[in-house]
Amino acid sequence: MPRIAYAAAAFALGALALTACTGSTTGTTIGTDNVASVAEGGEGGAAGEQELAFMELSLKITDGCPPLDDTKTGKILGPDDIPSFPQAPSGGPTGEPGDRVPLPPGHESADPAAADAPVPRIPDAELLKPVTLAAPEVCFADKFGAHVTTALKDIGANATEVRAALTRAGYPDGRIVDMEPQGSSPRVRIDLRLQDSVVALQVVHSGAGGSVVDAFGAQRTAPLKDVRYVP
Repeated sequence: MPRIAYAAAAFALGALALTACTGSTTGTTIGTDNVASVAEGGEGGAAGEQELAFMELSLKITDGCPPLDDTKTGKILGPDDIPSFPQAPSGGPTGEPGDRVPLPPGHESADPAAADAPVPRIPDAELLKPVTLAAPEVCFADKFGAHVTTALKDIGANATEVRAALTRAGYPDGRIVDMEPQGSSPRVRIDLRLQDSVVALQVVHSGAGGSVVDAFGAQRTAPLKDVRYVP
């Protein structure tokens, strides 16, 4: 996966840290459009901590992969990287009528109405189609594929054991999607969509026969289980 852009990743990590601290039981996404597929279910604090650890793990695993942009710091991000937000002129919280936070330089919209326009919904037929991976995402997928293969070494062909091994390797429960087995071999998908990445893995584990890991792309808002990917 491409290295996560510093500012956006810091925002995501900060949001997750706040989730962990408040014990919020938010569903599948953080309160930002840039990060997809946050862990479902379970205690909010535990899920937030798992996601923080997973983001740090992803930076380590994908070290050496080209980033999506020119931002690369090598810094491990944490809760202290939460960006500050300007106060509204009234001194109250931003977002109240008449109070607008100015966009960063270079991001001003020529048409003020365009900023308020809803994001077009992706048709279901397109939403569930696999997406072609960009070169940095191929690097990311390859490195995570090797990590998964190592995590499942010497693990029996049992769905419960496979999930437990992936959890121990740092994958949050909500990012592991159970699929119908392939023959007698358990099959799962792993959601690696972070920031602008669309990477996902499909893993078929046959015990002593090893693991087959295939990478594919999925729209960030698509239910990973339903994406029509066939190796």
